[in-house]
Amino acid sequence: MSVYRFKVFFEDHESIWRDIEIKSTQTFEDFHFIIQKAINFDDAHSASFYVSNDTWRKGKEIRILRSRKALQAGTWMHETKIAKFVDDPHQKFVYEFDPDGTCWVLFVELSKILPDSPVDYPRIAKSNGTAPAQYKVTTPADLVGDEDDEDELPVEEPGKYVHKVTEHFSEAEEGAEEGPMALRTKTAEEMEGDVDMVAAEEEETPEDFEEESGFEEEEEV
Repeated sequence: MSVYRFKVFFEDHESIWRDIEIKSTQTFEDFHFIIQKAINFDDAHSASFYVSNDTWRKGKEIRILRSRKALQAGTWMHETKIAKFVDDPHQKFVYEFDPDGTCWVLFVELSKILPDSPVDYPRIAKSNGTAPAQYKVTTPADLVGDEDDEDELPVEEPGKYVHKVTEHFSEAEEGAEEGPMALRTKTAEEMEGDVDMVAAEEEETPEDFEEESGFEEEEEV
């Protein structure tokens, strides 16, 4: 009877790995349970092993059966021994957990074949790195932060021209004094002349208007 030593590591975190030893006669279900223990997951979701080639391409699927009452056709972990699918000294498997959720993917590679020894298998022979948390923890502070982001007013970007209304008026007045059509403030004498002209127009009589216009009223017969 042989003992397989597999190196198990996360697809996205290769520096986090576990060396797991398991007997060749033990099942993929035993392998599944020890992987869950090694990475501190809760074994609450579906899982599968896939026989893989050297480029980690998934082949034959070996599934976990959650309910024995719903047994269907397929290759199941609880009834499949590991030795059945070990054909290479560096045999590879892809282990997939929670495919309908986070979908954790771990690569499994046979690193050594050992003689049997009087210890309990499967076991975690070596561990490196802390496994990522299975579930993302959301704290009240995170929720408050998200609300603040939604209510945040747009910030004026550098380089954009924004002034108050009063600033626009003041700039228009300053610019009006510089151009060829610039406005000029009337002097006191010019203003007095304007007043006299208006007064003279108001003092004109209807007769004056008739003389100027050249029309006379017809005498009544």
